[in-house]
Amino acid sequence: MSDTGSGSESSGSSGAGVQNAIDNRAQREYKEEIVKDMAIEKMKQKMDEIVARVGKDVEKKLDIAVDDLFAEVKQFNLKNYELKQLFNEKSSIKSATIHRKGRTNGKLPEKEFVARNSLLTDLFEVKHIKTIYHIFIVILIILFLNTVVHDFVDTGSINLGFRPIVAGFGKFHLALMLWACMQLSTFLLYPCFRLWASARQRFSTGSGVQKLWDLAALVTFLMYQCAFMTVAIKALLLYDLPPASSVAFLMEMTRFLMKAHAFVRSNAPRALGMGGQKTADSKPASADAYGRQLPSFGKYAYFLFAPTLVYRDEYPRTKQIRWRIVARHALEVVGVIFYISFILERFLAPLFEKFGHAKISSGSFVLSLFGSIMPGSLCFLCAFYSLLHAWMNGAAELLRFADRMFYRDWWNESTFAGYIRSWNVVVHDWLYTYVYKDCVEHVFRNCRPLATVAVFTVSSVFHELILAFCFRFFYPVMFVQFEFMGLLLMVVTRGLNKDVGNVLLWLMLCIGNGLHLSLYNMEYYARRNCPDIGDSIVDYLVPVSWSCNGISHNPNWTITAPWSMP
Repeated sequence: MSDTGSGSESSGSSGAGVQNAIDNRAQREYKEEIVKDMAIEKMKQKMDEIVARVGKDVEKKLDIAVDDLFAEVKQFNLKNYELKQLFNEKSSIKSATIHRKGRTNGKLPEKEFVARNSLLTDLFEVKHIKTIYHIFIVILIILFLNTVVHDFVDTGSINLGFRPIVAGFGKFHLALMLWACMQLSTFLLYPCFRLWASARQRFSTGSGVQKLWDLAALVTFLMYQCAFMTVAIKALLLYDLPPASSVAFLMEMTRFLMKAHAFVRSNAPRALGMGGQKTADSKPASADAYGRQLPSFGKYAYFLFAPTLVYRDEYPRTKQIRWRIVARHALEVVGVIFYISFILERFLAPLFEKFGHAKISSGSFVLSLFGSIMPGSLCFLCAFYSLLHAWMNGAAELLRFADRMFYRDWWNESTFAGYIRSWNVVVHDWLYTYVYKDCVEHVFRNCRPLATVAVFTVSSVFHELILAFCFRFFYPVMFVQFEFMGLLLMVVTRGLNKDVGNVLLWLMLCIGNGLHLSLYNMEYYARRNCPDIGDSIVDYLVPVSWSCNGISHNPNWTITAPWSMP
């Protein structure tokens, strides 16, 4: 009996062990199935993400391919277009007016941004125009070789023409530091503007407190603009920045001032209009709803860097950044800087570097004046290409800014008024929108001649301000050229034949640039070479080139008629 019982127990225990093993195996298989299901589910999610990512990439590439296709078709049509049609007068008029909206409610039209290339970008697709570009490159190479060979033969050393660059762009790191401070100050303008706009909604519309708050904000903004300019100029003088660094710094200072004015002028009416949401018997709108009607900081920051001076919440944008285009324009800017350096080194410095050392005869002065006309005209064209084409297009490409009409075909203009409107469209649009338009509509009440004088005055004052603090002397050549000669040429060239007007315009530009460079170089070297020049305000304002070893008249200098010469 005992053997039988023990056998039953052993068989029962073995059966239980088998059952446990089966259960364990089933649990393991179940867990494995769960893990497999989870892995499959995760794999499905990964596959869905990959498919979605690939779909977006394909869609983006298709969009880019379509844009490239349209660009190639446009370039193909342009290459096969008659060259004379590119300069067709009707086409020029159409392109000049497309960026203006129509007159509304008796007010002047507004600036309208449209996706388009710069004119030279399209013209360079024509092989004839591209050849002219290549000719300028060849002239740069020849000028470089001329400088190297001339100095090697005369002195036995090689001069690469870098001295104006090294001397002009000295202390550039300090200029960058000061630029960063100006940029930070301009960024801080945005929260101050939001503070004013949100705080005024707490007051009743039209109340005296609200008007006082608005007046205080306006005065504060004007004081900020004046303080911004004063501190920037004092910093420039404190660190004694060289001429080229000073020009870059002062141009950026002016750009920040124009950007700040454009932002406040464009958005202040919006904030003032929102003030009507609250009356003495109504509740104000929520802060979030109120704030959403003002532009975001991202829009403000984009505007600060965008190659335009007219504020908009949105601008036309391109789909991608073409880094090859950015690199090409950067090389062009560097090349033009060397180009101008060679011109200064080879043509202008030898003409004026002796001013102030000894008396200069009137004949030498006249020769220097006419000798600087061609170099001055070449510098003028180089500066135009570097700043308004290469630099602006490079910045626009980096920011995907699509409206690249930074200039029009100013070289075809026959009137000075047309030249002013076409030469620098970026600055002209700011002057038109925030000076001329406001003067016509609010200040002078449809008196356009006075508005035109205001535009020329603002432009000439800031041009002269940049040059005065760049060279550290006041010599109002630029002011006279803009304020008086500019207005006079607008009247003189108004009714001329187009061909005669174009020839006269180019003649005035060449002579004006030559005269400009001559007088400023003469004063610059005279102040460097003349001893005992004081630091008072009188010494700063009074030119010394005509008094300190100035121009002497040769009494034996006579004019002989050609037919009387032997």
